Amino acid sequence: MDGGKAGKNELRFLNKLFGLAMIVTPGIAACLISQLYPGMDALFLALIFGVTLGSFLNRKIVRDMAEKSLAITLPLGIVLYGAKIKIPLPADFPTWVILLTIFSALLLGTAVLIFAKIFRVSKKLSVLLACGTALCGVSAITIVSSMVRPKKEEFSAAIIVITVVGLTGAILYPFLGCHLGMSPEKYAILCGATLHQTGLVEIASIPFGNDILQNSLAVKGIRIALISIASLLISFAYSENRFYVPWYIVAFLIVAFLSSFILSPEIVNFVKPFSTLAFSITLASIGLSVNIRDIQKVHLSPLIAAYGGWFVSLVLFILIMEWKP
Repeated sequence: MDGGKAGKNELRFLNKLFGLAMIVTPGIAACLISQLYPGMDALFLALIFGVTLGSFLNRKIVRDMAEKSLAITLPLGIVLYGAKIKIPLPADFPTWVILLTIFSALLLGTAVLIFAKIFRVSKKLSVLLACGTALCGVSAITIVSSMVRPKKEEFSAAIIVITVVGLTGAILYPFLGCHLGMSPEKYAILCGATLHQTGLVEIASIPFGNDILQNSLAVKGIRIALISIASLLISFAYSENRFYVPWYIVAFLIVAFLSSFILSPEIVNFVKPFSTLAFSITLASIGLSVNIRDIQKVHLSPLIAAYGGWFVSLVLFILIMEWKP
C-alpha cells in the first residue's frame, strides 16, 4: 500500500515537473532567440511556442500548470515592467516632439477603436488592439489584459495581429524614409511615434545610423511611459469599484518612479530582463492553455481594424509632421 502511494506521489511530482518544464522552456527559448535576433519579439515567440506545444501535448497537467503560473508570472512581469519606464526626458528634448508623440498615441488608439467598431470587433479585443497600437505593442496588451480580462483567444489574436501589423511597418518605413525625402529628425520621430514595438523601431531605424536609432528609441520611450497613465484609466474603467486599482498596477507605478528618479542605471538594467522573462513565461502559459481553433474563430476583422486604424493614422501623422517646419 505504502509503495503504491509512493509511486503515485512520485508520478504526480514528475507530471508537475514536466508541466513546469513545458511552461518555462518556451519562455526561456523565446528570450534567448530575441537576444540573438532583436527583431524577433520574445513575447510573440513565447505565445507561438506555447500554442504549438499545446496543440501537440493536449495534456491536462500541462494546462493546469499553465493556469496556475499565470497568477504568478503576469503580476510579476507587470511590476518589473516599471523598470522600463523612463519619465524624465533629456533637457534638450523639444516640447513639440513630446506633444506630437502624445497626439500620435491618441490618434492611433482612437482610429483603431473606430475601425474595430465598424468591423464589429468585440469590445475587449478592441481595447487590446488600441493599446497595443498606440503604446508599446505586445507589452501593452499583456499589461492591459490583466485588467480587461479578455478571452484567451482574444488575447492571443490581439498579439498576433499587432505583431503582423508592426512587422509591416518595420518593412515599409525605410522605403518611406528614402522616397518621401524626410529629414533624419522627422524619420526618427515617425518610427518612434507610430511603430508598435521597440524591436521594430530598432529594425526600421538601424539602416539610417546610430543617431537616428537613439532618437527613435527616445521618442518611443514617451509612448512606453504613457502605459502608466493608460493602465490607471483602464483599471478604473474595468473595476467593479471605480476607485480600485489592482495592487500590481500600484507596484508597477512605484517601480516606474524608482527607476526614473532613484535607482541607479545598473540596477534598472539588471531588472529589465526579468520582466521580459516573466512576460514570456506568461505568454507561453496562455499559448499552452488556448485552443488554436478558438483563435481561428476570431476571423480577419481584428486584423482589418488594426491595419485600417494604423494606416489612416500613419497618413495623417505624416501630413501633420511634414507641415511642421
